[in-house]
Amino acid sequence: MYAEIMNPYTRNMFRRLNQIFSTPSLYGSSLLESEWPFGSLSSGELMTNVREDDDAFYVEMEVPGVKPDDIDLSFIGNELTLKITRPVPKDEANVRYLRRERVFGNMVRTITLPLESAPKELDATIDNGILCVRLKKPEAAKVQKIAVAAK
Repeated sequence: MYAEIMNPYTRNMFRRLNQIFSTPSLYGSSLLESEWPFGSLSSGELMTNVREDDDAFYVEMEVPGVKPDDIDLSFIGNELTLKITRPVPKDEANVRYLRRERVFGNMVRTITLPLESAPKELDATIDNGILCVRLKKPEAAKVQKIAVAAK
């Protein structure tokens, strides 16, 4: 039993179940991934922050050891899709892992942004294992200040 719980796939399953049942959107909506806030996590563990300021949205994701050529970004409608490939390392002969937690293979993350039209500009950079995607807001999505005059 202990060896089965320590299996990285089993631990990942328990972690994912914990995420599902601790998500506030579980109550009052269905569990369809497209209805979850800020998109869906289809595989792997791509820890992501989504933030905004007056001019742009920023999606920041931890991608340590991933080369820019192994990242595929696309934007359709109001969804940013990030596809990442982490090649499986070749095991050396006579090596036995005592613990193996790193995730390899293909991972996909879709982030739904509150945009009515396509962003003006998109750019992406990687710095110290953090992928940062900047989506400049179109004029219609920016907050417009309205001055209030006294009579």
